[in-house]
Amino acid sequence: MRAAAVAGVHVKVAGTGHSFTDIACTDGRLIKLDRYAGVLDVDRQSATVTVQAGITIARLSEELARHGLAMENMGDVAYQTISGAISTATHGTGERLRNIPSQVYALSLVLADGSVLQCSPETEAETFKAAQVGLGALGVISTVTLQCVPAFNLHSVEEPRRLDDVLERFDELAAGNDHFEFFWFPHTEWVQAITNNRTSEPARPRSRVGAYIDDILFENHVFGVIQRAGYLRKDLIPGLARMTVRTMTKSEVIDRSDRVFANERLVRFAEMEYAIPRQYLLQAVREVRAMIERTGLRISFPVEVRTVAADRIPLSPASGRETGYIAVHVYWRAEYAEFFREVEAIMNALDGRPHWGKLHYQAAETLRQRYPLWDSFGAVRDRLDPERRFANAYLNRVLGE
Repeated sequence: MRAAAVAGVHVKVAGTGHSFTDIACTDGRLIKLDRYAGVLDVDRQSATVTVQAGITIARLSEELARHGLAMENMGDVAYQTISGAISTATHGTGERLRNIPSQVYALSLVLADGSVLQCSPETEAETFKAAQVGLGALGVISTVTLQCVPAFNLHSVEEPRRLDDVLERFDELAAGNDHFEFFWFPHTEWVQAITNNRTSEPARPRSRVGAYIDDILFENHVFGVIQRAGYLRKDLIPGLARMTVRTMTKSEVIDRSDRVFANERLVRFAEMEYAIPRQYLLQAVREVRAMIERTGLRISFPVEVRTVAADRIPLSPASGRETGYIAVHVYWRAEYAEFFREVEAIMNALDGRPHWGKLHYQAAETLRQRYPLWDSFGAVRDRLDPERRFANAYLNRVLGE
C-alpha cells in the first residue's frame, strides 16, 4: 500500500472471484490474499476466532470444528474468503439470525497510506460499523475477529411442496424454524422447501454414494444438461422445468452445521439478488411469477427466497429493517438483461436494495435514499481514503466519485 501511494495508483483486493460484479477490478494494482489465510487465535472461552483475511469460509469452518466452535449462520457458498463475504454483506437465512458481517467482533485495516487501523465497537466504533460492509472502499482488510458459537448439528429436511401452499404458510414456516427457505421453479407450481433446525441428535450424514448422487449427479450434472438444453431450445424450458420437479423427493439428514449450510455449485450462472422489507416479500414473489407469465420469458433456473434479521450496519442491505431476499438466476451463456431489469423494476417499487456482489443496475443516485446511514459511511470513506486509492468503476457508480 505504501508503494501504491508513492506511485499514485489504484489498489483493489480480490477474494475468490465469487462476486458477479466488477467490484474487485482495477486499473492499478491487484492484491490477492490466497497465502494470507491463517488462523491467528482461538479463544474457546469467549468463542472468538481471529483469522487472516484470505482464509476461505470452508477452511475456517474446519478450523472452528477442531475447537468445538462454529459460525452462527452461513450462506450456501463456502469457497468465499471471509473478507470477501463480509465486504459484500453475504448472508444465510433465518428470520431471527443476522448476516455474516454481523458476526464480526473486530477488524484491522491497512489504509491508503499503508498504516494499520484496529477497529471494534469499543475502538474506532464509527469506522468499525462502516467496515463491516465496506465494499473494499475503506482499506485492505487484514485480520478479522469473529464471534462464534459452540459447534452444533442441523437437522435438514428438503421436500417438494406447492408454491401457493408455501406462500400461504410462509410466515409460520419462517417463524417456526431456525432456517427456512425455498427454491421456486418457474413455469411450475412447485418449490423445493428447505428447513434446517438445531438438534442435539448425533450426525447422520448421507453416505458418500448418496451424497454424490444427490449433490453432484442430480443437482449439478443432470441439472447442467437441462440448462444446456434450455439454452439451445428456449421453447423446451417449461417442459424441462416440469421434468425437473418430478424428480424431486423428500430427503432428510443430520450433520455438522457448515456441511448442511454449504452446497457444491458446478453449473455456472449469472445472478441478481434483492433485499426488500420483510412485509413485502410474499408480494414480491407473486409479482415475479406474474411478470414471467406476462412477458413470456423462459426462465430455467429456480428463484430463491430467504429471510434475515435486521442489523445496524450502514451499507448492509438489511440495515434497519427485517429483510426478505429474492435471488434470480440465469444460465451463464444465456442473455439475462431483460429478465433482470424486469425483476429490478419490481424490487425498486418495494424499496429494494441490491446484493453488493451480484448484478444490478443501480447507481449512487438511486441507492442513497434507500440507506438511512449512507452519509455516515461516506464520512468514514472521506476520512480514510480522501484520494480514492481504493476506487474503481464499480465503486464510482454505486458510491459516487
